[in-house]
Amino acid sequence: MQRGFFLKFLARLPISLRLAVGHGILMMVLLPLVGFGVYNLVRRDLLKSVDAALLASAESMLVSKASEGGVNGGLDQFLSDFLGGRDVNAYARVVDLSGNIRSRSTRDDVSLPITKAAMQRAEQGLPTFETWEREGKAPFRQLSMPVIIAGVFAGTLVQVGAPLDATWATLSQIRNVFYLAFPAILVVSMIAGYIMARRSLAPVDGMRRAADQLSATDLSHRLEVPDVRDELHDLAETFNRMLTRLEDAFERQRRFNSDVSHELRTPLTAIRGEAELALRRVRSADEYRLALETIQKESISMATTVEDLLLLARAETGGLPTTKSEVKTQDFLEGAAAKAEQLGKKKQIQVKIVTERAPKAFLAAENYLALALGNLLSNAIKHSPESGLVTLTCQKSLSGGLTFSVSDQGEGIPQVLLERIFDPFFRVDTARNRIAGGVGIGLSLARALARLHGGDVRAESAQGRGSKFHLTIAQALPATS
Repeated sequence: MQRGFFLKFLARLPISLRLAVGHGILMMVLLPLVGFGVYNLVRRDLLKSVDAALLASAESMLVSKASEGGVNGGLDQFLSDFLGGRDVNAYARVVDLSGNIRSRSTRDDVSLPITKAAMQRAEQGLPTFETWEREGKAPFRQLSMPVIIAGVFAGTLVQVGAPLDATWATLSQIRNVFYLAFPAILVVSMIAGYIMARRSLAPVDGMRRAADQLSATDLSHRLEVPDVRDELHDLAETFNRMLTRLEDAFERQRRFNSDVSHELRTPLTAIRGEAELALRRVRSADEYRLALETIQKESISMATTVEDLLLLARAETGGLPTTKSEVKTQDFLEGAAAKAEQLGKKKQIQVKIVTERAPKAFLAAENYLALALGNLLSNAIKHSPESGLVTLTCQKSLSGGLTFSVSDQGEGIPQVLLERIFDPFFRVDTARNRIAGGVGIGLSLARALARLHGGDVRAESAQGRGSKFHLTIAQALPATS
């Protein structure tokens, strides 16, 4: 429960404060660990220094036979040479396992027992270091060195020791430094972490202010991209690319709405004009019939436009139910070519079918695919010259699907307009004459229906050299093909 409360508390804080708190918590964990490690490292080294001095003193006593000296004499010189003599209150003695002192330094206020561990190690010829705690005083460090004669333990120990006053004073100073430095370092690190977090997140605040200036009617603003190539740089670039796509989408939407209004206004104006003209005075039956035929023609044109728009909207949003079935390739191509030749009968346009490694059958939603291919063929017929040739090609694609290509011998399309021709209601200037028929939805609908089959429609063209449209569908081959 406490953990959940802490996480909720952090969630309410600004990100810069959260980072500072997180940095502080990390320092609270790391600083004690580092301090503990440093403290133990210094303690170990100081004890090693003391042990080395004790060991050197004991070995020198054994070599020089000083251990054979009398009580209160003979050992002080060695302590002075190796431990600093009386200044460190050093202590040395020679004692047997029964506790009888054979020789000792002049200091007589230390009386330490011979431990069982020291005896056992002495019998093995090994020295023993021990630390003795003393109430109200610094601990006492002692070395028990066995006296070995002819390779055999003689039952005598040389004991050298010294109080750890200097060592413990040094360690106490280190502890005090850590006690004072720890809270200071913690506070400074949290403040520094907060400042660094604020500066690091400053570009994000700039992005927020720039985003506040955006609106549905003005998406021209762009975020400032930091010079340093980091995560914020990538975020700003990604956000700017998104704004570019949104601006393009909003522009397309505005253009689409304007075009819809224009295309529907034309037949409505014609219908209204014919009706008002017919009602202005009494007319003959033939005149009324002519007016009604005009109204009917414009109504059919408007209904076709609306139906195409609805179909386009459903195709682009995935709202069209598609049930794929096996389609005979040759029959499908011949049917599409026959309808296209019927459309181009007045212009005496011929449609030629070419199959290159095409399968005998494929899987598709036949009605929708026929509509998409029919729109491409209709577009080619409209832009072909008198007695022109339109070529319909079908071949396997490298991805395992099919590609239907429609090429004409028309006036071609400028390169800068190749992508815009798929926008609803967009028509190249030479094709804007309504006498040619169509309102500019055919190519948009063809692309939407192709994408419904997992494919796409792309165009290639050059002015004066005709155009070629490629309609691809993915995974179109049945198991039997």
